[in-house]
Amino acid sequence: MSLPRTAKLLLLATLLIHPTIACQILEVLPNPYGDDGREYVKVSCETNCTLTDSEDEFSFGPGVHYVARNATAFVDHYGFPPDAEGIRLSNSGEEITLKCEDGADVFDYSFFTDDGLIYYREGGKWDFRYEDWSSFPPVSDNVSGRIVVTPTSYVLRGEGIVASYTVTKDNFDGSFEFAVDASPVGGIPAEEMVLAKKYRFHFLEGSYRNFHYKFAVLGSNVVITTENWKWDNRGIIVEFESEKVAELLKEVFEHDLKYESSPGKVSDVKGSYREGRGRELEFSGRVEVHVLPDSNPVFGFIENSTDFLYIAVPYISLEWFDDSSPLLSAILNASRGGVEVRVMLADYERNRDAVEFLSSLPGVEAKMVRSPEFDKLHAKYLVTDGKVLITSANFNKYGLKLNREIAVVIESDEVSGFLKDVFEGDWEGRSEISPAISLTLLGIALLAGFYLLRRLS
Repeated sequence: MSLPRTAKLLLLATLLIHPTIACQILEVLPNPYGDDGREYVKVSCETNCTLTDSEDEFSFGPGVHYVARNATAFVDHYGFPPDAEGIRLSNSGEEITLKCEDGADVFDYSFFTDDGLIYYREGGKWDFRYEDWSSFPPVSDNVSGRIVVTPTSYVLRGEGIVASYTVTKDNFDGSFEFAVDASPVGGIPAEEMVLAKKYRFHFLEGSYRNFHYKFAVLGSNVVITTENWKWDNRGIIVEFESEKVAELLKEVFEHDLKYESSPGKVSDVKGSYREGRGRELEFSGRVEVHVLPDSNPVFGFIENSTDFLYIAVPYISLEWFDDSSPLLSAILNASRGGVEVRVMLADYERNRDAVEFLSSLPGVEAKMVRSPEFDKLHAKYLVTDGKVLITSANFNKYGLKLNREIAVVIESDEVSGFLKDVFEGDWEGRSEISPAISLTLLGIALLAGFYLLRRLS
């Protein structure tokens, strides 16, 4: 029985590269989509070197070199010739070695294989991507905008594009085109299939595990949110105007339409939910927008935090694709640097072990929260001194590596102070119940009082 894709996707452990070795293996594509003739190994040699897979050997002088299985297939696809051909990489994994005058670099991808998977070395570490993944760089701009904390009543008005994991509520007024995940966990909500009759929907499925991003573009206006366009949970909405960011997200939307497929199974009705007043802040600052997994700002944000670091996420998993844990490493590096770290999670039973473990770490506090102000903590945001990060990504190996996600880093003292206060209010259990909820509670209290008087009379 073959293992599922995610079980096979083991990220190779960091290789400790001896600083004097004058040769490195840079990339390996063992099992390309379609034609196996395109498989290749990319190497860098400062001196004469020899690449071997224990069956064949290929010798080179100084420089960067490609060895392909078939030169014609390689040229047809990549547009330039390889330096050598004839290597036959095992689809089930094997060890390859690059030898040079002062040592050898060994790469073993046994049991870590999948169709279309490219292993590549970056910053001394091995990572992976799929052939068809994009490579959108982050985009920065100075903007003015608004942050809204949910629960709230929020309607998107105008004409544009919307990306979301799922959509269950028609909080839209205008003409919109949607990109949503074709196979969300639990199935496509029945409400979404109704909305797909009203608006143009694209259902996406591909090498990304899920299309989990949440954004909208209306001309040069950008909306990025942690929520699936419903507003009952604690979440964050960010609005701003930026031609540069709008253009980036339009390109991402258009790029991802190549993954359009038929919708998957339909689930039951998700049901109605409450809304609230919400809190808002108008701000000016510098934003940097990242499209994941092309660029991921989360680990760097945590490690580079100063004074304090607040992490608010529904749940957290420290498991990675190998025996490392970049999320845990980043948190430890922050706390060891004297940063006060707090991790706030939703009130789920599965979070209890994570809270206990994180609270055992020096300099780290963790707790689960619940509030009459919102149904669940669904936001994913980080706050440090003068800077915040807001993202659609859940804090596990899928959200931080395999899913299509979005993140925005905002450099602004006012935004940092605002979300710091929101975090601390939820952490301490301070509730700012909206007028609609207050009236509901008042009505319940009056009815209870009236009933009690009737019983006593």
